[in-house]
Amino acid sequence: MALGSYSIIRYSNNLNDQRVNLGVLLWHPFDGFRIRLSPSLDRVQTIDPRVPLTPLKKQLEDIANQLQAPSADKDTLTKLSHWFKEGLEVVQPYPAQIQSADEMTEHLYQMLVSPVPEIRRASTQHQFETSVRSALKSAAAKLHKVKYEEIGLRKIGHLMVNVGVRTVADDSKILWRALSLQSHDRSDRQLAFAKATAMDISVVKNDAHYKSHRHYVTLQGPKVSADTGLKDSIAWLENVADEVFPIEQS
Repeated sequence: MALGSYSIIRYSNNLNDQRVNLGVLLWHPFDGFRIRLSPSLDRVQTIDPRVPLTPLKKQLEDIANQLQAPSADKDTLTKLSHWFKEGLEVVQPYPAQIQSADEMTEHLYQMLVSPVPEIRRASTQHQFETSVRSALKSAAAKLHKVKYEEIGLRKIGHLMVNVGVRTVADDSKILWRALSLQSHDRSDRQLAFAKATAMDISVVKNDAHYKSHRHYVTLQGPKVSADTGLKDSIAWLENVADEVFPIEQS
């Protein structure tokens, strides 16, 4: 056996302290590099439904390209762990005795990255965000004097946060966020996503660029059969937002 190394690729949501493994990287001194990625990147949105997948896919392509570069060597995994350490992370490499690079890669993938695609709970979040943005954009167009702008994810300090959609009318500046809890039946999961949205708002409110803005949240609640903890979720949002607009559950 040869002494090689491997790293885990994962996505981390530091606001709610959750992580999901997306793949494994492996280096073998004779066989070179191997990479095995989950085909279901939607799993990222089970811990943070706000994450856009297109930039994430581009980052994963960049990682794969680094492994194929002429300069790639045994230190490449360490370099990647220094470059990707927020949001999409490459974990510091672990040393490992490896007989077959292909067999070890498959073993690590089966052990560390679930091959079973998750139910896409993020779909209702995406649909709800889309409908809210569409309604705001349409209203702004009809009112003429209202400016509509999609800001989305921005880095504030050391954190990536969802700033949301901005509407500006005269001296009124409002940042809108849409949160759907409809796919979450457990009250602790509902509360986790409400807290993550509340923490986003708190971070944004402390940034000088957004000091003069008001913060509104449109909230699609869970199913009626699973809304026992909804009041707690609303309380977290109301603690930081200027207005919370609950949408009737189905």
